[in-house]
Amino acid sequence: MEILCVGQLVTDVLAVDVEYTDLGQDTTAVDKISLQSGGDSMNVAIALAKLGSSVGFCGKTGNDIFGEFLRGEFINNDVDIRGLTTTEKTGTSTCIVLINSAGNRVFLYSRSANACLSDEDIDDSLLNECKHLHISGTFGLPEMDAGGSFRLLKRAKSLGKSTSMDVTWDNTGRWMTVVEPMLPYIDLFLPSENEASRICGTSSPEKMAVLLREKGVGMAVIKLGGKGAYVDSGSEKFYQPAYPVTVVDTTGAGDSFVAGFLSQYIRGASLRYCTKFAAAVASYSIMAVGATANIPDEETVIKKIEDTGE
Repeated sequence: MEILCVGQLVTDVLAVDVEYTDLGQDTTAVDKISLQSGGDSMNVAIALAKLGSSVGFCGKTGNDIFGEFLRGEFINNDVDIRGLTTTEKTGTSTCIVLINSAGNRVFLYSRSANACLSDEDIDDSLLNECKHLHISGTFGLPEMDAGGSFRLLKRAKSLGKSTSMDVTWDNTGRWMTVVEPMLPYIDLFLPSENEASRICGTSSPEKMAVLLREKGVGMAVIKLGGKGAYVDSGSEKFYQPAYPVTVVDTTGAGDSFVAGFLSQYIRGASLRYCTKFAAAVASYSIMAVGATANIPDEETVIKKIEDTGE
């Protein structure tokens, strides 16, 4: 196992071409409604598998039809799910995603089983098998945010593993308070620009990265959406532009970027190539509805990079 992904998994119910909602109107017609897998960590795991990486997943579902659906999606994509557990306390985390014609979206989210995941659910046997630990969904995993992720990162580092983390939006406004103890144990931190600005208290990607590295992060990769990404490893600092494509749905774009980056990072590629590869994977993701529906294989991404000469 190259990478062990830990964190959020969600059943996404996607409604396409939703230009407005009016709760006073009985029925509003939309172009399409589909059921897909989602959640930050599950998105990364499936995208990694599609790119050819050997990947495992640790998370928690409810004992329901949504949980069975997500389990099937993992199996269909050859993701190792020995770390996927079930709780009887609540249902599987579910999200209704409303997407407009420009590809922008809003989420209606029920946290459910994700709130039950703790570091005690991740056995050392799985950590021993992997080369790299990736945690995503931070700020949306109450047990993990309350010390679980900190303990898990320490365990991984003590076993000689490299580590990475991505975060989700924090509606409680805790931001740096939650992540600061974890930062010295994170080799690669990959927040979005909006999240990083709240964590760091600045709108400058360069200043965000410097602050994160000062607090112990090995390398900061700030995802800038349509503007690309900014990377600061200390010895290297650079911007990577996004690939220009027609946007259909931005759901999971950041997760596909993370997967693309990690797939090359774990194999020792240069930081510039990792970032270029990540941007190319993200460009495929946003050209179709769903977080992982349009993730290509590694050869397709390589050809895109070669053909564009970027």
